[in-house]
Amino acid sequence: MRNLYFALTWLAIALAAPAKAQPTVSPDEIVVESTKTFVQTYQSEGLTHEPILVVALHGDLPNASYQYEFARIVAENSKNTISVGMLRPGYSDREGRSSDGVMGETVGDNYDATRINQIAAAIQQLAAHYNASEIILAAHSGGAAIAAKLVAVYRDLVDHAVIVSCPCNVTKWRKDMYEMTEFEGFNGPLDVVSPVDLVSDISDKLTISIFVGRSDNVARPYLSQEYLEALRAQGKTAELTLLEGEHNIFLHRQIFISLLDKISEMNGELSAESAAQ
Repeated sequence: MRNLYFALTWLAIALAAPAKAQPTVSPDEIVVESTKTFVQTYQSEGLTHEPILVVALHGDLPNASYQYEFARIVAENSKNTISVGMLRPGYSDREGRSSDGVMGETVGDNYDATRINQIAAAIQQLAAHYNASEIILAAHSGGAAIAAKLVAVYRDLVDHAVIVSCPCNVTKWRKDMYEMTEFEGFNGPLDVVSPVDLVSDISDKLTISIFVGRSDNVARPYLSQEYLEALRAQGKTAELTLLEGEHNIFLHRQIFISLLDKISEMNGELSAESAAQ
């Protein structure tokens, strides 16, 4: 059903739009309508013709590369998994590669539709290229805010989301950051919708694992708690885990344990479905 969804989606786009360059996917980049998004791709052992796709997004700070390390660890410790670290629009990594787009001021302004659409289009292409059976989106900090919005806007795209250190209420987060840093970029209102305001649009089929450090003073734990409560008020399936640590917990062992358990669960379901056919 998922593969039929992707096939019909891209067929509709192709028929409705004038002739354009075809999207391309390689282990290092995805190009959709001439927009390039850089990635690093890792493959686990035991790949089938319908692997699980894991996509990892980094936070707001520049020169981001830890999403690649996240993807590598996932691939090395799982089976039947394509694991991809993605470089957000406008960002450069430590190797000097840059995804197309504009990075923004990193004050919540780059959690907008333009960046979300670029990331979603790249994930759709990855899913089609690798014939993914399930999609997991794991994201940290500002990337978590983008992921939490993406699963609401593209409600049938992702099967499981891992939301780590999330500024899920952008207005409250900006207020906290202004009080802490006194940086004027965080002061005043910003025309961007918060993930917490979109939870009603999330599919009931999506499962969400939320993680936050107990001592996180960047995206404080109450923001994740508020997001959890909003999700549960709408009947969504979500859990929150408080971890020992501060903001930079994306590579925390407990997050990998939870994610790898989810991949094993999905692989078990996939095996059962294959056996029944």
